[in-house]
Amino acid sequence: MIESVEMASDDAKPSDLIEATNAMEKAASHSTISEKVATSDQEGIGQALLVDFGDETDLSNPQNWSPKLKWTLIVLVSTLDFAATLGTIICAPVAPQILIDFDQENSFYITLIVSIWELGEIFGPLIFAPLSELYGRYYFYHASTILFVVFSAACALSPNIQALVGFRFLNGMAVLSTALNPSMVGDLFRVEQRGSAMAIVGFASMLGPVAGPIIGGYLGDALGWRWCFWLITIMCGFIELCFLLLLRETYPVQILKEKAERLRQETGNLNIRSKYETEHTASQLFRDASVRPLVLLFTSPILFVMSLYVAVVYGYLYLVMTTVATVFETVYHFSPGVVGLSFLGLGLGCVIGVFVCRATLDLWVRRKAKIGDVQPEQRLPPVIFGGFILPVGLFMYGWTAEFQTQYMAPIIATGILGVGLVSTTIPVRSYLVDAFGIYAASANAGSSVFRNLGGTFVPLAGPPLYQRLGLGWGNSVLGFIALAFLPVPLLLMRYGQALRSRDKRKFEA
Repeated sequence: MIESVEMASDDAKPSDLIEATNAMEKAASHSTISEKVATSDQEGIGQALLVDFGDETDLSNPQNWSPKLKWTLIVLVSTLDFAATLGTIICAPVAPQILIDFDQENSFYITLIVSIWELGEIFGPLIFAPLSELYGRYYFYHASTILFVVFSAACALSPNIQALVGFRFLNGMAVLSTALNPSMVGDLFRVEQRGSAMAIVGFASMLGPVAGPIIGGYLGDALGWRWCFWLITIMCGFIELCFLLLLRETYPVQILKEKAERLRQETGNLNIRSKYETEHTASQLFRDASVRPLVLLFTSPILFVMSLYVAVVYGYLYLVMTTVATVFETVYHFSPGVVGLSFLGLGLGCVIGVFVCRATLDLWVRRKAKIGDVQPEQRLPPVIFGGFILPVGLFMYGWTAEFQTQYMAPIIATGILGVGLVSTTIPVRSYLVDAFGIYAASANAGSSVFRNLGGTFVPLAGPPLYQRLGLGWGNSVLGFIALAFLPVPLLLMRYGQALRSRDKRKFEA
């Protein structure tokens, strides 16, 4: 028999951010404790009092925090993601300047300085994102941001090219926001309310790589290449100061774990535990968490397929960003100072894509919520739109540049590309958060393996592809590959629920 007992509490409604955070710390008694009698064939476990969140007045539940606090946290972590992804490619325009400064003639370093970051970003989330599901998000946000500041400063102070490459790799490893931010959205918002927050979080990670070449080009010319890294250092240092003031733990598993520990100390009842706690030892939990991203990636068909799709899309983003300046300089004879403006089309397209996602991500979810039939696959309709728009943009970009059409035509084409890129990546991240619940960070970390491999190696294939086939047929090949993935969201909308139901693991929040 299961019996729930609601603990008494004084009502408290925060009027501002500080009051809200103080109220959360006092809300432990506003939770639900369920008495569950469990039996075993071998030995009696006895009675266990399970700690859960209470009703909508329970301020220990992040989903009940004030909108002001929730959106402040979303803006903060999105700004961190923007700064981190800005750092990915901000040095690309000044890479030749870096080689001259270090007396290096090997042009391979121009590519390596950018791509080594992506390799580091594979390992960091793989190691640390699943541990956030064991120890909470709070400390990992702080630790990763501080390390990011340290390694960014080290890049600015690098004495030689080898040190710079090494610090760039470590910089990439310190990026956890791409895996943790979508998970935080899942922590803070109910399923039918996540669309706008997910659009903002997704836009930040797409805007950084687009703005990076523009900012890096002008900053490098004005102050030198080292200031590209000092800018990132200063931005993230300021964000860390804001974290110290406002960041709170949002992971429900960790919050209930701490609440159960506090209640055990207050009552002396050792049978009180969180509803998420298991009988596994600490070493077993650590081992399971450490391998979870790769296990999910290679055992969950939906994660594997969607990660492969995102890898292609992400690779195309970096391919366009690393070649568009060369295209406009050689085909349209843009000067080095003006060529940065060629990225504006891609940036504007990303902005439009964000508005598309904001308008559509929750649309089908809210309709189904009225009849109590909410499924993660209801996030996927925008992916169909993005999957169709993406190859259109590639075809248009390639052939308008091939025939040297007036320069606004390929810029408009990159805008269409931006709409397609954002309209696929943001809904996919939303889908993974809904589908994998409390293990969303691990799912996103697993997905980042393919995504960052795509961002590393697809751009390397761009120049040889264009040299062999030209801009027209080269981009057409990429467009045909993108078209091949168009049935993926359609098939998942039809069979995704059945695939998930066969998985015996429990991912619900």
